Order: sequence, then C-alpha cells, then structure tokens
Amino acid sequence: MKSFFKYLGIGLLILIIIILVKTFTFKSKQMNEPQAELLSLDDSCVVRLQKAIRFKTISYDDASLIDTLAFADFHQFLIQAYPQVFSKLELEKVNKYSLVLHWKGKNSSAKPIILMAHQDVVPVEEATLNKWDVAPFSGGIKNDFIYGRGVIDDKGSMMAILESVEILLKQGFVPASDIYFVFGHDEEISGLKGAKVIAQLFKDRKINPAFVLDEGGIITEYKVPGLNKTAAVVGIAEKGYQTLDLKINIPGGHSSMPEKETAIDEMAKAVVKLKENPFPAQLGETVQSFLAYVGPEMPFVSKMAMANKWLFKPIITSSYSKTAAGNATIRTTTATTIFKAGLKENIVPGEAAITVNFRTQPGVSQQEVIEYVKKVIEDERIQISPRGEGNAPTQVAKVDDPTFLYIQRNISKFKKDIVVAPYLVLGATDGRYFGNITSQVFRFSPFTDPEGFHGVNERIKISEYKKGISFYYHLMKNWK
Repeated sequence: MKSFFKYLGIGLLILIIIILVKTFTFKSKQMNEPQAELLSLDDSCVVRLQKAIRFKTISYDDASLIDTLAFADFHQFLIQAYPQVFSKLELEKVNKYSLVLHWKGKNSSAKPIILMAHQDVVPVEEATLNKWDVAPFSGGIKNDFIYGRGVIDDKGSMMAILESVEILLKQGFVPASDIYFVFGHDEEISGLKGAKVIAQLFKDRKINPAFVLDEGGIITEYKVPGLNKTAAVVGIAEKGYQTLDLKINIPGGHSSMPEKETAIDEMAKAVVKLKENPFPAQLGETVQSFLAYVGPEMPFVSKMAMANKWLFKPIITSSYSKTAAGNATIRTTTATTIFKAGLKENIVPGEAAITVNFRTQPGVSQQEVIEYVKKVIEDERIQISPRGEGNAPTQVAKVDDPTFLYIQRNISKFKKDIVVAPYLVLGATDGRYFGNITSQVFRFSPFTDPEGFHGVNERIKISEYKKGISFYYHLMKNWK
C-alpha cells in the first residue's frame, strides 16, 4: 500500500510538472507594434454614411419585394460621393447591381488583394419600429452614434473602404499590387447572384489573390470568455449552413376523441429529442487556433487550462457550452425555426411539419446532418427533406501565412495591448465563395462591439466609424 501511494505521489508530481511546464512555455503570439496615426477626418464622412443608410437596399427572400430602383439610386449616390474612386478605378457591374472596382497597382504580376462588403440590408420588422430610438432608415445621430439598418451590416464597412480609397487617390497613392473591391447586392439572401457569380468570374479570369477580407470578426471589449483584455477576432473560417424540413402524417379527427398518437405530439417529441441531444462538442482546427492566441493572454488558471487542453478539454467545452456564442463555436448547432400544424381548435391535424436550421462545423456535410437527425429522432414515419444544397465550406486560412500576420500587425497598430486572434465565424458571409481561389479568406470589420446587428437600434459610434476608415487606409497603403 505504501508503494502504491509512493508511486501515486510521484505520478501526480510528474503530472503537475508537465502542466506547469506547458503553462509557462505557452507563449504569447501577439505583436507589439508602434501605434498608427489616425486620419484627421471631418464629419463629411459621417454625412455620407447617413445618406447611404437612407437608401432602402433591402433584400427579401421574395424577389418581387426587392426595390431595384433603390440599388440603382444608391449607385448614383456613390458615384457622386466618391468622384475619384469612380473616375480612376475600373467599374464592372455583375447582374446589374453587384459592383466590382479594380484599382491597378504598380506591379501587375503580383498577387492582388480583395476587399469586400455588401450593399444590401435585412428588413426591419414592422412590430419593432416603435422600439427604435431613431428611425431605422434615417441615418440619424443620437449620443454620438449613427443609427440605421445596415450601418454595421454592412454599409459601414463599405463606406469606410470607399472613404479610404478616395483619400488615397487624392494623395496620388498607387498601391503596390492590384486591389479589387467587391460589393455584392444580395448577401442577406445567400449571395447567389452577387458574390458567388463574381467569385466564379475571378476564377475564370485566373485572378488568384494573396488574401480576401470580408465582414465577420469584430473588436470586442468583453465577448471572449475568460479574457480581460480587448480582443480583435479575425475569421479564418466560417460555419456551414443546412436546413431540413421534417414532416409526419398521422390520421387526425375530432378533438373530442384524440388518438394516443397525433402528428403534433410525435413531431413535438422529435423537436425535444433534437434539443436534448445536440451534436458533440469539437475543438476543431479553427477553435484550436483561437485558443492558442487568446490562452496566453488569460489569467493564470485559465491560461493553464488552455495550455493543457489534452487534460482540461472537458472543462473548456463545459465552459463554452454555457453561452449561446460559446456553444455555437464548439459544435454544430440545431435550431427549430418553423412549426406548422393545425387549422381549427377542435380538429386534430393529420400532418405536422417543422423546419430545422443547422449551422455546421467546417467539413460537416448535409448527409452527415441528415444521418444524425435520423439517429436522434428514431421515428421512420418522419420524412426528412433537405431544403436546397445548403453549404459546407471547408476553407480555413493559415495563421502562419504572411497575410494573416500582416492583418494582425495592422490591427495591433490601432490599440495598444489588443489581443488579435483567429476564430470561427458563426454566420455565413459572401467571403465563403472565394475559398475556391485562395485559402486566405479573412473576415473582419474594424469596429468595436457593434450594436443591433439584424435587430433593433443598429448603430455605430462616430469615433469607431472614423477609426475604421483609418484602418482600411493603412491596410492598403502598407501592403507590399
């Protein structure tokens, strides 16, 4: 027995030594860069953003509801607002409303870069109009914030890019390599006529960019669990998107004589099973990269866990599972979004149907989702039909590539001690289509903790918007 405890003690000592060694050798990947000089900007740039918000470039699933004149008018406004851009850069329109601008650089043989944003916005729910502090399409200002649908998603980025290009052109600047600007018109309805078509055009023309930068990541003061520093999360991959329609038919009848099994009851059971049996947690390649960048910047105990994921993985996954964003980061998520059944209060319906949306981890196929659902619900009476092909992106940008280091360096120049980290974008972006021409697709908007994304009171602080203009300015000016 003494020998047992002796060897147990030795084993524990060795384990503690291993944990501590890994913790103390878990080195920071951050950069200590001299701070960039912000551009001195007057409020004319703010006025232009306000005007941009007033164009109701809304995307609807029902194409007949889309006001194409709003897009055409928006284009005319852009031409007037940025005369240098639209007189000196080559403009190409794709499917009438998506814009591609080509800025020729000094070295045409060098790999170009692509900066992206989108023109369209999501609708505003009529029921929420009275909850907005400022009318959603007014571009109004309150407490130093610009309000409006699209000010964050994604006209803020688009206008900041155009502002910075206009300034550089006025200064006579010529970029080191070609720069393309891609402004899709239908990102909010999957980008099928905009970004997807443009990406194929680029592929056909053999345009192979050094990197692509689209919306996605942000700067945040508080959204990274366990981190007490400002962080900038740069998307290096994004989750996939799959939707399944489930339907069951069981003869109904009068509500005074319900059968033991009804369509609604059995479908409700399926919903509960899906909710109670989520996809397993995964610390995939992208999440591992994220933890490697934020872990060394955390307090000692959290840093120790991140440095020893082989031992503390259950604790890490448990911690991340407690929040919606954290949970979505480590697993394929399941959300029942539509439930249809019944016509009248005294009739038991003979059919019930649900729609379930899955945001998948990189590499998870539609068939894998279907098989998982079948296994969980265990009811062969339920018909499962995929809604379209969905998407299952596999592109993951390399963090040891000079392009990621370049973006990290540029972000680091705008705030001292900021933690820049690669991460997995939870939503879908137009950038996914460009994974066919380069692995180095990044997703980042240079704004801090944007508010009201797809919701009420979408807004951006004026100072943040101006910083964003400076970010794009230096990003293009310093690229070699």
